[in-house]
This record gives sequence, C-alpha cells and structure tokens, in this order.
Amino acid sequence: MNLRPLLASVVLATCFTGCATFSNTEMSQIRQHGVSPAVVGKMESGRVLTPRDIIELTHRGVPDDFIIRQIDDAGVDYILNRDDVKRLQAAHVSRPVMDALFAASDDFAGNYAPDQRPHVYGAYPYYDNYGPYGPYYAPYPYYYPYGGVSVVVGGGRWHHWR
Repeated sequence: MNLRPLLASVVLATCFTGCATFSNTEMSQIRQHGVSPAVVGKMESGRVLTPRDIIELTHRGVPDDFIIRQIDDAGVDYILNRDDVKRLQAAHVSRPVMDALFAASDDFAGNYAPDQRPHVYGAYPYYDNYGPYGPYYAPYPYYYPYGGVSVVVGGGRWHHWR
C-alpha cells in the first residue's frame, strides 16, 4: 500500500486550513457588528491587530473575548507608546483588552530588544552595544602609547643643514 498520496493529502489539508482562531459562526458574529473587511481579514488570517483596529472593534461592539483571543494568538509587532495608550483610553477600550495589549507588547519588546546586561570578558565588564570586543582594543587602561620615562643620550647643538 502506497502511503504517499495519503500523506500528501494530509499535508495539503493542513496547509489550507491554516491556524484560524475563530469558527465560522464567530466570524459571522464579527461581520454582523459591521467591522470593516480589512479588520475581518486580519482576524480570519490570524494577523496582528493595530491599536486603530482594536478601537474599531471596540466601537463596533465586538466582545472583548474575541479581541483578547486575537491578541493572545497573533501577538503584536509593535511596542505601545504613550500616544497609543491615550488613544485607546479615549476610545473606552476595556481594561482586560488593554492588559492583553500590554502583555503582548512586553513580549514583543522582550523578544526583540537588545540585551543590556553587562558581560564580563576577563576582568572588565563590556556591554553588548560595543559588540563582543568592547570599546577598547587593549585591556583598559593600557593602550598604546604606553606611558613611562625615557632618557635620550647625544645631541649637543642644533644642526642646520644648508
């Protein structure tokens, strides 16, 4: 028995089903609230919702559970700033939705922000923003020219060449 056609059909069915988070009845409920097709498309395909999309969903009366589920499943690809928070509060977005947005924004920041902890190479702490070698090309503070005392023997008078 050849299992390749069966395996190919299972893989193909998995690819076409995607990772939709909402059933057809839930999507029809969202459409009945009058949400724009662009936002409905984002929710169907599991893409990230922007603060403007969340404000629209709130104004249209979409249940908070749907919005929170979309935020939890898709996450966000931005860090909320003060203006975003003010706009969301002015639009009367509920506190649970705001908390889900804050958590998703913190997750995004934690995954993509540079690590600011000092690393110790030898006895000198260096920070990541200098790369793996640190800001000095020799161990601090011994870089060229080295200080010291020197004695010059010779000389005499200043020679002028004609």
